[in-house]
Amino acid sequence: MAEGKENVNVIRSIFELIVLFAAIFIIFGGVALVVVLSPWSRTIAERLLAYDISFVIELVAYLILAALVVLLSALTVYSRNIVHSAFYLLGTFACVAAIYIFLNATFLGVAQVLVYIGAVGV
Repeated sequence: MAEGKENVNVIRSIFELIVLFAAIFIIFGGVALVVVLSPWSRTIAERLLAYDISFVIELVAYLILAALVVLLSALTVYSRNIVHSAFYLLGTFACVAAIYIFLNATFLGVAQVLVYIGAVGV
């Protein structure tokens, strides 16, 4: 009897994971579609084709930080250990601060570090 409940729990967990990935795909797919259809996509494509290497490096760094923010925030929510969840949250805040600094909003980046990372860390 207990084995049947474990199988149901595994199937339910897999189903929930598939639904979560489908929702993420729909949300980010919609955002990507809006970005592709926006007038900025043409500017980005022209700059990439012009081999503006500094722009490419900034774009790759931003995409890496954005992926880390999404990954760490998902780990924050799904972590069962509260200490691990707090560390994931601190990592998310640090990546957001780095994004602020890349966007030349240095004050917001420093405020993010001092207020959020400092307060949550304590």
